[in-house]
Amino acid sequence: MPKSSPVSDRRHLKLPRPLIPMTRATTRKRINDANSVLIIGAGLSGLSAGLRLRAAGKDVTIVEAASGVGGRCRTEHLTSAHGDFYADTGATVLTMPQLEESAIASAGINPRDLVLDNGTRWGHTRLAPAYRGEFASGRHITLFSDPDSMHKELRRFATDKFQCRETAPDVTRLIDGYDTHRAWAESMFTLAYEHFLASDFDSLLDVVATPASASSMLRLLSAGAFGRLGHACAQQLQDPELERMFTFQALYVGTAPSKALAVYSVISHMDTSMGVYYPSFSIGDTAEFLAKAFTTAGGTLRLNSPVARLHTDSVSVTNVELASGEKIATDAVISTVDLPITAGWLGRQDALKKITYSPSAVVIQATIPTEVSEQWASQQHHTISFGEQWDQTFEELTAKNGAGKIMSDPSLLITRPACTVPERVETNNGVRYEPISILAPAPNLQSASIDWDVLQQHYVREILDVLEQRGYHGIADNIAIARVDTPTSYAREHQYGAGTPFAAAHTLLQTGPFRSKNYPAFGYNNLVVAGSSTTPGVGVPTAIISGALAARRITGGGVR
Repeated sequence: MPKSSPVSDRRHLKLPRPLIPMTRATTRKRINDANSVLIIGAGLSGLSAGLRLRAAGKDVTIVEAASGVGGRCRTEHLTSAHGDFYADTGATVLTMPQLEESAIASAGINPRDLVLDNGTRWGHTRLAPAYRGEFASGRHITLFSDPDSMHKELRRFATDKFQCRETAPDVTRLIDGYDTHRAWAESMFTLAYEHFLASDFDSLLDVVATPASASSMLRLLSAGAFGRLGHACAQQLQDPELERMFTFQALYVGTAPSKALAVYSVISHMDTSMGVYYPSFSIGDTAEFLAKAFTTAGGTLRLNSPVARLHTDSVSVTNVELASGEKIATDAVISTVDLPITAGWLGRQDALKKITYSPSAVVIQATIPTEVSEQWASQQHHTISFGEQWDQTFEELTAKNGAGKIMSDPSLLITRPACTVPERVETNNGVRYEPISILAPAPNLQSASIDWDVLQQHYVREILDVLEQRGYHGIADNIAIARVDTPTSYAREHQYGAGTPFAAAHTLLQTGPFRSKNYPAFGYNNLVVAGSSTTPGVGVPTAIISGALAARRITGGGVR
């Protein structure tokens, strides 16, 4: 990855380090007398756990099967017909970057002192707007985390939609509805963060084990946290198009807005109020800086080291065997891969409960000449092109027992990182081109039996034709595709459960204290799990929290 240009003109992360409740001393079950820890996976959860364990003085080794760090938050070097480029092949949205900063600071390292091997320095840009939403009506709205900017945008949107003056009742209604929703979502986040979102659980009783947690739970119930997200947002926002901008995040937790728990408004709050950020050069910087801090703190990182098996006795994991045949003895193990993979290494597939998985996706990684992309109406980092049939789309994506379908009226996420980082534009043979990714949600392999190897080419062409019709003129004829990820390739190449990178869905029975526990994993007294399959769940912030919670099972807390 090339050295990024100076970012002094961009807004660096200047946020106070927040309260990180998972670093407090805990009464949860823990592993005693573990001096050496082996972590499987150098994704965000594994690196987060490694840093906090190093801060506690543990001897920590991370083994990673791939040639680079990041897992589901990685930037890769790809080649299209236009030439070489860097593609964000996992997460593209970064919220709560202060969690990354806190993980690094826990090891006594100032992140601003870190420099990657390619010369990239620590920095984040706050995206303004965070998203642009485009609707079947032809209207659009840009989403700002700053309330004053959002009020201005809502006035523009409402006066255009209702053909009225800025002082008209319809304008006031949308602004008041937004303010109500914003305050409600912020309150939900405040109530849920410490005792629900940033917690692990030994049992359901932990929800009310202390006066503070019991109080938070009662207040969450009073706020309607376990009602339905779609219903609450409809009452507050009172505009179907606006509702989509504040509920599409339900797809991140694997459910339709009409079925998602209202407590998951916390994800929308992270996006729409706390802000969406982007690192100095690429999304992969997030993991690269964590890895740099980990090795600086004395941790050992071993890439190209896939695990073959976990050896056990009746109560514990005795050693970890790599594909090379090497066996590594350790006091404790943290596995950050999907639960079915860990179960396979243990020969304990029978120990897994039936998992309901989130929908998957088809993701096109490509380049587009800038002379084409510069003509599009949207010049934003993230654009969501909404289909008209919103409820039907979720029914198609989340149907069970083989009844799932490809979206008949696609809603698509278009990501163009060069809109934030111009250095991502490349030139080859006189052609300037930029990276572009197009994400189309798709049913997972449990939901629909689709032969993606056969269908892929046709479906990609269909997606491009849809975008062409929606105003992305020239995309079908000028895009150069480097790689297409599908549910089949996710299952085959990464062994993701049901072929989805979004892991277990956040249904009621897979949420909070009902989600798979991180310890003791599969009944072994020195095995902890972390990552999106376990608590607290899917996403960049939650993966970082998950690693800290796993580390706390070994340190017992108290590490800042």
